[in-house]
Amino acid sequence: MPGPAAMLDVWERSLGLPVPRQVVALLAAATPGASEAEIEILPLGVRDAMLLDLRERLFGPDLPTITTCPHCSEALEASFPIAGIRLPAADPAGEPRAVEAGAHRIRFRPPATADLLAIPGDADAATARAALLERCVIEARDRRGRRVAPAALPASVQPAIAEAMAQADPQALIELHLACAACGKAFLAIFDIARFLLRELHAWAQQMLRDVDSLARAYGWREADVLALSPARRRCYLDLVAR
Repeated sequence: MPGPAAMLDVWERSLGLPVPRQVVALLAAATPGASEAEIEILPLGVRDAMLLDLRERLFGPDLPTITTCPHCSEALEASFPIAGIRLPAADPAGEPRAVEAGAHRIRFRPPATADLLAIPGDADAATARAALLERCVIEARDRRGRRVAPAALPASVQPAIAEAMAQADPQALIELHLACAACGKAFLAIFDIARFLLRELHAWAQQMLRDVDSLARAYGWREADVLALSPARRRCYLDLVAR
């Protein structure tokens, strides 16, 4: 497990990068012996399972969230355990799967972070879906056995492919069943562990730098001195400074 200095380094290096790239850098720093290239090609569910493990080690087993009710726009606070959203992840090797959709049989593999990184940042939803199909569909054939290019597949088969991908890698898409206390209506909310953890890491880094500033001003310590303190000792010194 990387220490505070290493976590601050990866946070700083990742500032301004796309979310998928930040996640890869974070996991590579926190996983001994793993390279960014190796993490990029893992199915998204495998990657997200690693992020859940890392989040638990960094900040604990409970996930406090805030979302907005789609029916009445009320802000809702909820907390749930990481154990409650652990699902079977895809095979790390991303073995091909097959699905019958309309008049077509499609072989595909679950999407990986590398696939997300290949999509232009300004791509709209339709362009992004087409890019994922192009990369993740290994082979498509019609009833006569003729090969069909991913881009030539009819739009009507795309929902079946998306559903098959979700079933092949369920950890990659987590939906929370929530109920609004204000209007009483139930709804589904997608939980994105990648963005959630990056927000937490950013807040932690900002607080850590404030702690360094306070203790450096009070005691003349270097950043490395402050970061080397255990959380309990650092908090005690901060309490002394605040008196």
